[in-house]
Amino acid sequence: MKNSWVRYGVAAALSFVASAALGNAFSGPNPQPGSLTWSGFSNGSVSVSLSTNSGGSYHNVLTGQFQGFFDPASEANGGADDFFRFFCIDLGQYAETGPNPYTRNLGVDGAHNATDSAELTRLFNQFYPNAATGTYYSGGQTNFGNFPDATSSAAFQLAIWEIWFDTDNNLDLSTGAFRAGSSTVTTLAQGYLTAIGSGSTPADGWTLYEFNSPNKQDYLSVTNTVPLQQAPEPGTLILLGVGALAAWGTSKRHRKTA
Repeated sequence: MKNSWVRYGVAAALSFVASAALGNAFSGPNPQPGSLTWSGFSNGSVSVSLSTNSGGSYHNVLTGQFQGFFDPASEANGGADDFFRFFCIDLGQYAETGPNPYTRNLGVDGAHNATDSAELTRLFNQFYPNAATGTYYSGGQTNFGNFPDATSSAAFQLAIWEIWFDTDNNLDLSTGAFRAGSSTVTTLAQGYLTAIGSGSTPADGWTLYEFNSPNKQDYLSVTNTVPLQQAPEPGTLILLGVGALAAWGTSKRHRKTA
């Protein structure tokens, strides 16, 4: 009876590890088709005056980080574990609630170089909230990327747009093809950009993902694996526990038959 209980415990724990490893917006190989649902701003929004034609004209745009769900086709379970947070990288399209077909792609597209990618990772590394959490879902929605207010969320989005859309790589919101009008958000975003500086040295551990649609707004999101290198993952701890459980069962069996 005891040996049967041990085998059952080991099998159940291994099953839990497998489900935990697969169930999230970033599971499966890349590129990964799937279904994306946009659920609005994660921490509120702020209207910011933007120009994409070197200051020729300005338009007010609601700015801030988004949240929603991406259900990978490899999983297709539509569960709560598909939750993630993300940013707009497409000012030519509108966000739509959906769910809509999207493709998740690893890294940034060919229109952006290694410097753009590196600057984005440094921005996330220095200013993304709760970076050490590393993932948006772990048994529930986490605090990864959970900004304290709408102003800091909007400033982070604005800094991403400067890196993404400006072509002179000077990280200056007052000059170049992409510009932002004077505001509290712009001042904070410029502080982020000045702090990270230009250059092609990436921050360790950050993986960038694009979520692309042919006729809907494209998005950018991330994961951070550095914390997982510093401490065992929950799944690793479970496996260690499984090993201990199996060893205990073997020890009990040997003592009983000795």
